[in-house]
Amino acid sequence: MAKYSMVVVGTDGSLSSLSAVRTAAELAATYGADLGIVCAYFQSSGSVLSSPKAEHSAFPVVSEDTAREYLDEARGVAIDEGLDDEKIALYPRSGSPIEVLVDALQETNADLLVVGNRGVHSLSGRVFGNVPSGVLRKASVDVMIVHTDNAPR
Repeated sequence: MAKYSMVVVGTDGSLSSLSAVRTAAELAATYGADLGIVCAYFQSSGSVLSSPKAEHSAFPVVSEDTAREYLDEARGVAIDEGLDDEKIALYPRSGSPIEVLVDALQETNADLLVVGNRGVHSLSGRVFGNVPSGVLRKASVDVMIVHTDNAPR
């Protein structure tokens, strides 16, 4: 069985993404691992749709302040799952969700990435690409896709 020391999870503030955070926190607590929670945001200037790399989450985050709010909420979810606060690091990063998550893996020396499956079957996911499929192609570590279809939206 694999032993993980650093788990990274992405959030976009949706209840679906918080379900993935919950699973990642449970895993981190089980393995005694650290948890890096990442929120990608787009700069408020310009259109998200005009980006040539428009890998969209369910709710594009358009400011660092909003990303920090979502990260604080996700930290609370992780703590509720039994993870100690000192084991949690928050990473608001500007850019497309896929690139930001893949970069965070290297930045944190992570050995597991957890993402929700939201977007896999959506129209925007089929048109623009989706985060779970994108990180599966680009990540150099294990990737866990949490089925969040039944999570509240």
